[in-house]
Amino acid sequence: MKKGIRNCQCVTVRCSLFFLFLFGAAVSSIHAEELNIGFTPDIPPFIMGEKGLEVDIVRSALQYKGHTFKMKRYPYKRLQISVSKMGLDGAAAVRKTEGDGVFYSDDFIAFHNVAITKKKSGIVLEKISDLKGKSILAWQNAHRDLGKEFEDMFSPATNSPHRKKYDEIPIQRNQNMMFWKERAEVIVIDETIFLWYRKQLSEQVNTTEEVIFHNIFDNETHFQVAFKDQRIRDDFNEGLRHLRESGIYQQLLDKYIE
Repeated sequence: MKKGIRNCQCVTVRCSLFFLFLFGAAVSSIHAEELNIGFTPDIPPFIMGEKGLEVDIVRSALQYKGHTFKMKRYPYKRLQISVSKMGLDGAAAVRKTEGDGVFYSDDFIAFHNVAITKKKSGIVLEKISDLKGKSILAWQNAHRDLGKEFEDMFSPATNSPHRKKYDEIPIQRNQNMMFWKERAEVIVIDETIFLWYRKQLSEQVNTTEEVIFHNIFDNETHFQVAFKDQRIRDDFNEGLRHLRESGIYQQLLDKYIE
C-alpha cells in the first residue's frame, strides 16, 4: 500500500471516530436534564454549602450522562418525602421506603457510626444494651438507622424508659457542641463527622479531652438517592459504577478524609 493511501485511511478513521464521539455527545445531551435534587442542611464534611463529599459524588455520577442539578435544602424528615409527596426530581442520602412509588439508586454513601464517650467518664460500652441508662445524643432519625435493638430502645413509638435520657438533634454541630459541654455522656455519630467537628469547635470549646470510640454497631449505615424518574435513576447508577471502577470515587473520599 502506498504511504499516501495509508495516511488518507488513517485520517478517515480518525475523522470517523471524531464524528462518532460528537454524535454520542449529541445523543447524550438530548437526554440530559437539569434536575432539582434535595439535600439535608450542612453535615460537614459530607455537605458544606454547595460542596461536600455527598454533593461531589451526586454531581459526578449525574454528569456521566450529562445531567446537572440545582440544590434544594430540606430537614431530613421532609427530605425523605420530598420526591414522593413534594415533586422533587431527586433526594440524596435517604433510606429506601417500600411502596412509595420512588426509584432508589444503589448505595452511594455510608456512615460509620460509633458511640463515643469521654475517657474520664469510665463508661464501658461493649454492646448496644450497654447504652441503657446513659444520657445520649444522636442525629435526627438515628433510631431508624441503627438496627432493631436500638430502635426498640429509643424509637419515639416505644415505651422504653431509656428514651427519657435520649435526644435526637437535627443539627450535628449542636449535637457535638452539647457533647463537649457535658450535656450528655454518650454521642452516637459518624466517626468522620465527629472528627471534623472536633477540630472546627476547638476554638469555642475544649475538645482536647481524651475520648473512646465504641464500635457497638454491626454495620455501616448506607444511603441511597431517590429519583422520580426511573431513567434518571438508571443513569445515576451507571455513573456511580463508573466512579467506583475508575477510582474517582476513592479520590473524592480521600480528598475530604485528608
